[in-house]
Amino acid sequence: MSQKFGIDVSRWQGSFDFARAKSKEGVEFAIIKAGGADSGLYKDSQFEANYKKCVECGLPKGAYFYGNARSTAEAKKEAGYFYSLLKGKKFEYPVFYDVEGSMITKNDRNTLTQIIKAFCSEMEAAGYWVGIYSSESFFNSEMNDGELTHYTHWVARWGKSKPAPASGAETQIWQFGGETNLIRSNKINGQTCDQDYCYVDFPAKIKAAGLNGYAKGNSSAPAPAKKSNEEIAAEVIAGKWGNGTERQNRLSQAGYDYSAIQSIVNKKLSPSKKSVDEIAREVIHGDWGNGTERKNRISAAGYDYSAVQKRVNELLK
Repeated sequence: MSQKFGIDVSRWQGSFDFARAKSKEGVEFAIIKAGGADSGLYKDSQFEANYKKCVECGLPKGAYFYGNARSTAEAKKEAGYFYSLLKGKKFEYPVFYDVEGSMITKNDRNTLTQIIKAFCSEMEAAGYWVGIYSSESFFNSEMNDGELTHYTHWVARWGKSKPAPASGAETQIWQFGGETNLIRSNKINGQTCDQDYCYVDFPAKIKAAGLNGYAKGNSSAPAPAKKSNEEIAAEVIAGKWGNGTERQNRLSQAGYDYSAIQSIVNKKLSPSKKSVDEIAREVIHGDWGNGTERKNRISAAGYDYSAVQKRVNELLK
């Protein structure tokens, strides 16, 4: 899909004319602020009006929540509140966790990563297509982004070139300007406004998946083009889909046939498989971790965990 031009809007734009932005300024989508947690849990004062205006003029929309969590428990509370704001509405673009400000300055890298995962997991479980908004530099330096590539990345870089996070995550929406805009005027409807390019046909994907308030299969939009099982199997081997139950759930949720993909993974790994004895010796050496981690990793690599563990016990006698 060619890029689409969009904006993100909050109470700071006041009473915003989305119909004019669409017809006169070429705006093709909007991501509207639903609320945040930086002043206690709150709803953006323009959220309801902005949502209604987008519906009335047929402008596809997403939503975002300005985070402030210091723990996974707080992140889950924020997600619950975000869900309460979105419930009963429909969104054709993802719903985003806005990660900046004090979340960056008051959380270490590992804590922040776990906070983001907790929030996104809660929203995903509630039936939403979830994304993360942050700057390119924050994705690179303040979070373990390799653990977050599953989620849509809306990346801010106020410059002339599309950002490319170091983790390899795809920039699906690029916020290219706000007050500073090196590509075009920083104003929409005469008001300074954050501006974005999107590279994914989210309305088709979200409706087909039955997410963000849409019932599955109620859209006439064609189903989004999926990657082949071979491509996904290669991603599984590269570690992009997790292990064990997490892998199965994520593949199934994304609409893929877990059994078919796992079969391809097993076949691809089998030519280079080591013997049970070799793996057992690697386990003793500490190469496969301990406990549940060991079991998951050995199983994910296509080995018989019970047979390997039996051989470990024999060698240790």
